[in-house]
Amino acid sequence: MPFERNYPATVAEVLDSEMKFNRSALAAVRAFAASRPYRQSAARREQLIRELCQVLSAAYGIAVPRLVFLWSRGHSGSSCYRPHPFHQIELRGRFSVVTFLHEFAHARGADERGACRWSINLFAKCFPRSFARCHQVGHTLVREEN
Repeated sequence: MPFERNYPATVAEVLDSEMKFNRSALAAVRAFAASRPYRQSAARREQLIRELCQVLSAAYGIAVPRLVFLWSRGHSGSSCYRPHPFHQIELRGRFSVVTFLHEFAHARGADERGACRWSINLFAKCFPRSFARCHQVGHTLVREEN
């Protein structure tokens, strides 16, 4: 059976202010937010994401995915999760917390709708000011260039 791309049509479809999260995962993402990753160097961001990935993996009882960083000024739309045998998250384009969370959700086994729902709601809960500054474009959040 081919992989189904069941993206929601809009962000609003998956927004749920009452959504519950694993306590350890929520604490880890809140700590990550407190580190102000958007204000860090690329090297520091990578370190922070690696640490977050380890804690999230432990919280959800999965093997830690291999992380590959291919940052650039472009969009993050070509980031992806490569399942077995790779178990690898590739982060491409511009730094995006939502994109990392989305791809991590895939590493946990979520389909597109589930990955959108989990990543967007977790981002909104832990990064409320950043979330408020994003524009909704289809099922994605887009941050304006500074």
